[in-house]
Amino acid sequence: MASKKEFGERNMNLSFKLLDEKQYLDWVVTTAFYSSIHFVEDFILPKKINGLECKNISDVKSAYNLNGRHSARLKLVYDSLGISIGAKYQWLDDNSRNSRYTTYKISSAQASKAKQYLEEIYNICYKTT
Repeated sequence: MASKKEFGERNMNLSFKLLDEKQYLDWVVTTAFYSSIHFVEDFILPKKINGLECKNISDVKSAYNLNGRHSARLKLVYDSLGISIGAKYQWLDDNSRNSRYTTYKISSAQASKAKQYLEEIYNICYKTT
């Protein structure tokens, strides 16, 4: 079975390829967001939250007593990685939902921002300096 990092990198490579080809910019944003999900979960979990050892997002949802996985993951990112990365993760989430459910017409500037934010999240999770 592939690791979360491997799944995330596969999505990230597709996101970057689509951006380079200037095609399907809505999917650039969406695959960037899905990549970030894999990266943050891989980096943060397992983690103890409110006395509960959380190994997956369902555990996190229970520990935070929240209804949805996305809201639990967003809180987890803000709590664990701080406001700057949390805001970038939230931007990817919001813009991914917009591109999937509202309009697929995404500007190249938005797609480039998705790439930048994904790279920052990846670097926080995997790069050591």
